[in-house]
Amino acid sequence: MNNEKIMSKIIASSLVFVIGAVNVSEVFAYTKDETVYSKVKSNGENYQTTVTEHIKNTDDINTLNDISELLNITNTNGDEKFSKENNSITWNAYGNDIYYKGNTEKEIPIETSINYELDGKEIEAKDLAGKSGKIKITINYTNKEERTVTVNGKTEKMYVPFVIATGTIFDNTKIKNIKIMIK
Repeated sequence: MNNEKIMSKIIASSLVFVIGAVNVSEVFAYTKDETVYSKVKSNGENYQTTVTEHIKNTDDINTLNDISELLNITNTNGDEKFSKENNSITWNAYGNDIYYKGNTEKEIPIETSINYELDGKEIEAKDLAGKSGKIKITINYTNKEERTVTVNGKTEKMYVPFVIATGTIFDNTKIKNIKIMIK
């Protein structure tokens, strides 16, 4: 398999971005941090979203009540058990913090689009296989999480802030001269 085919497959299957929505929310008398990991196709379309949660049990409570719409929930850092009824979760925490993950089918609040250029000319990701030259990949994000708020008596449109990190894997024995530019 040549370098371009490897790169095309890597881009198509491994581009992962993190909506580091370190979403600190009050969950009853304790806090919960949330991070969303979303895998996207070569065109930016989301195909898998995993959410990790950390419930901070600062009061060493034995039973923690949580709310979550996640599917396939698993405890990732202990053996504490939980029960779930609809979106209500009860954790047998025994004074511990709870770390868990699950999947969601909800639409993520960030839209991603990816554009490719080969030697300065726009090209589809699928057409990169078998080609060589200077490849430029541009990833654009659009925040869709808009809120209307009142600030000093005036109605304003604002967006929920998110931290986004993008990652992919390249075989550095076959791909070289990689530059990352942030605008």
